[in-house]
Amino acid sequence: MIKIKSIFNQIITTIKESTKSLSLLIVVLASGCSENKAPAFQQSELSPGGTMTVKRLQKQSYIHPGAAVTGMQKMNFWTGFSFFRDPWIASPSSTKSRDGLGPLFNTRSCISCHDAGSRGPMAEVGESMPTSLVIKLGVRDKFDDSNHQTKKSKSIDKLTLVDPNYGDQIQPRGLLFRHPKLEHAPKGEALLKLSYQTIDGRYADGTLYQLSKPKYQLTKMAYGDLADHIGLTPRFAPNIFGAGLLDAIHVDDLLAQEDIDDNNRDGISAKYNRVLNIATGTLDIGRFSFKAKHPTLAQQIAAAFRNDIGITSRLFPTESCTEQQIICQQTARLGESSIDNNHHQTSFEISDKLFSLVVSFNQLLGVPPARNLTTEKVLKGREHFYQLGCQQCHTPSYRTDKNYPVEVLADQLIWPYSDLALHDMGEMLADNVKEDDANGQEWRTPPLWGIGLQKSTTKQQRFLHDGRANSISEAILWHGGEAEQVQKKFTQLTSNQRQELIKFLQAI
Repeated sequence: MIKIKSIFNQIITTIKESTKSLSLLIVVLASGCSENKAPAFQQSELSPGGTMTVKRLQKQSYIHPGAAVTGMQKMNFWTGFSFFRDPWIASPSSTKSRDGLGPLFNTRSCISCHDAGSRGPMAEVGESMPTSLVIKLGVRDKFDDSNHQTKKSKSIDKLTLVDPNYGDQIQPRGLLFRHPKLEHAPKGEALLKLSYQTIDGRYADGTLYQLSKPKYQLTKMAYGDLADHIGLTPRFAPNIFGAGLLDAIHVDDLLAQEDIDDNNRDGISAKYNRVLNIATGTLDIGRFSFKAKHPTLAQQIAAAFRNDIGITSRLFPTESCTEQQIICQQTARLGESSIDNNHHQTSFEISDKLFSLVVSFNQLLGVPPARNLTTEKVLKGREHFYQLGCQQCHTPSYRTDKNYPVEVLADQLIWPYSDLALHDMGEMLADNVKEDDANGQEWRTPPLWGIGLQKSTTKQQRFLHDGRANSISEAILWHGGEAEQVQKKFTQLTSNQRQELIKFLQAI
């Protein structure tokens, strides 16, 4: 009897081991069919900006010219930087090359938003007058009428695309400008009240996490309420290094990735925003700003000058004052006359020559070199990046247009990790505001190069379009929509695997 029982137990053990092996084989085969295999590592990944990679790692600032920048270009770079760094003042003044601030504005200088070439200070909780966090205004995807009944987006086609009272951006500051022709100084438009709601979550391994969902409210609104069809869209100033290289990517290489109807059935439907190129009058694909509003780096810079500082240029020759902002208009007329570098009167507050220097500074900003990219843990993280499918939106590399007019930016093998396209990121990240072809859930894929240096450079790290995420992990956890499956795969990783992925993203 004992012998029979022993034989029976051996049979049961053999069956269990066989079943376990078969289950393991099935799992391995299934994962092998579905995973995205990481490509072979390339030495060029160590220099993500090609020859425009900064020679030495700089931990105090991103503001350094690329290694290929020499001679006169370097002089133009640092001259342009001075206009990026130094505060602008009200016009008229004795400092003709730096006057024209306001009448309404967010900040006095570019660097106050882009600290060290990165992201400036985050707005405080409660009521504040933010600098780096800009509140844009736009047409809602949906809005409530006076009876609070939902209107479809097609109902707003005949309405203004900007707010009649505030335009397309809240400017919280006004010039402290006294003049006998003015009843009072121009008033800043509104303050921002910021609060957060905590969202609790759990990884598959049981590790808890928390996300902070922001809530935005305008207070002390100086020019009345917003129109019913207008919504708020917060934008936290982005990193600016490497922008010249993004401008140099050939349009065909970008459009080759467009798949609006998801014809390849991979769940990703890259779409490029078609926007007005002010310089040419044509519709081009957008590359810059969080919803790809601007097709060129020059247009992005000119828009920031006008909207954030109140500086007009050839691309944006008029102030942002609305018809209802009478004092703003009167103040602008009092300071209208500007003098260019040749002592000629001009109607623009930044001359073409000075503007081109600021553009050169932005074009020639170098990209930080990769750090510790060949260590075992980081290379494992690189494998996770591809296996999760992150590269479907964060396109790793390009070769820039060989005919790009700035020679040091042409024909460069670069690793920005972005397709610069719009993607549906889900309801949790939605601002529900349209911008040209971009709807309320779509955002442009941000480049990932250099993000791991943000904390050591600016003493803070903030991610996503409104800076809500305090870590790279939080940023990934906010992903939804087209990226929801990647986000779910991320939550299924072990603690070690998550750390490896983050190490890779900090290294590139």
